[in-house]
Amino acid sequence: MKLRILLVDDADFIRDLIKRTLRRFLPNCEIIEAADGKRAQSLINKQEVDLILSDWEMPGLSGEELLVWVRSEEKFAGLPFIMITSLGSKKNIIRAVECGVSDYLGKPFTAEELMQKVQKALVKTGKIKASKPVTPKTGGGVFSSVEIFSQKGENDPKGSAEALTSGGQDKKSSKMKGTGVIKFPGGQVKCMVRAITNDEMVVVAKVAASSPAILAPIKADLSPGNDASSIVSDISGFIYSLAAMEKKPSSEFFTMHIKFDSSDKHTREQVTQFLLSSE
Repeated sequence: MKLRILLVDDADFIRDLIKRTLRRFLPNCEIIEAADGKRAQSLINKQEVDLILSDWEMPGLSGEELLVWVRSEEKFAGLPFIMITSLGSKKNIIRAVECGVSDYLGKPFTAEELMQKVQKALVKTGKIKASKPVTPKTGGGVFSSVEIFSQKGENDPKGSAEALTSGGQDKKSSKMKGTGVIKFPGGQVKCMVRAITNDEMVVVAKVAASSPAILAPIKADLSPGNDASSIVSDISGFIYSLAAMEKKPSSEFFTMHIKFDSSDKHTREQVTQFLLSSE
């Protein structure tokens, strides 16, 4: 029987990117979508689904309220529910675990991080056979996953709240090519993206008359593969490192290490879009 996945998010572009990723890894799956929890409830009552991927912050019925409702219905008690959200604090994750979430994915995220969690959820419920796991290219942070620190049994759809206060952070980078413009006080430079993760990026730029300063705030417009149709804009952050490409005064290029503003929802969503578009 064909897999049926319910995708719930009020942001159209996030749904489109996730759908594209799911279809690339699970070409035979059927994806149904809803822009809010109320619509999701209606769809769940009308047709059987094998997995729910839901945002937290939505108008009307939120992802948290949808999760509580799903777990209160006996027939849906074991249905895998993955929360995909920019709310990544301990408080939010522990609340999601208390409500019965199966796993938790923080925005921004990569295609590999998404599919690793989807694969685990579907294997646990017997919907797909275990295969070579999808290995994420980037670290999702200390609180990106409930299950990775969980001591629960393989058939338990819920995660572990106790484990959320411990765990390491994977610092591996996801390297990809892209171009962009970095705007800073007093000027801007064109650049090439050498490496990017959920939290930061490294770019290469040509030395110009107007150069950025260390710790300067920035706004970045990026395009994966120089694709004008996939531009993401107004990504906020600051420069934490600058270095010449060559150890000589005449070096023409320099590298810039930029830390993203994790408190800015727009930045998190734009980085997610860039990471998924670059796959």
